[in-house]
Amino acid sequence: MSDIDDALQDVEGAVERVETAVARVEAAVKSKWSSAQWVLAVLIFSLLWSVPGDIWRSKWRYGLNYDLPSDQIIIDDHPHDCAFLAAPLGEKYCHYEREVETLRWATSTAGFPIASWDDGKTWAAFTPDVGVTIPKTSTVKQVHISWKKIED
Repeated sequence: MSDIDDALQDVEGAVERVETAVARVEAAVKSKWSSAQWVLAVLIFSLLWSVPGDIWRSKWRYGLNYDLPSDQIIIDDHPHDCAFLAAPLGEKYCHYEREVETLRWATSTAGFPIASWDDGKTWAAFTPDVGVTIPKTSTVKQVHISWKKIED
C-alpha cells in the first residue's frame, strides 16, 4: 500500500506545482498593460514632453520678455512637411528652427523716426501714422516668429 500512497503524494505534489505555475502565469497576464494602456501612456508622455517647450515659446513668454501686448506678437504656423507622420510616412531628413525677429523703432539723433527689423543692426527712416509717438530710444514694437527649414 505504501507504493500507492507514495504515488498519490507524488501526483498531489505535481498538481500543487502546476496550480502554482498557473497562478503565476495568471498574475503575469493580469499585470501586463493592455494596448490601450500603452497608447494612452505614450500620448500622455508626448504631451508632457511638448508642453514645456510650447509654454516657453508662447506669446505670453514673448510678451513678458519684450513688454508687449499679445497682439504685437505674430507667430507663423509651424510647417509640418518635415514631420515623421506627414505623408508620405517616414523620415524626411529635415526640421524647422524658430527665427525670432523684432521690429524696433526709435528717434534718430537728427530727430527722425527710424525702424529696424534686424535687432537694431541696420536702421531705416519711416513715416509713422498720424498721432503716433515714437520713443527716443530703441524700443521693441513688434515680434515676429517664423520658421526656417533645415535639411538634415
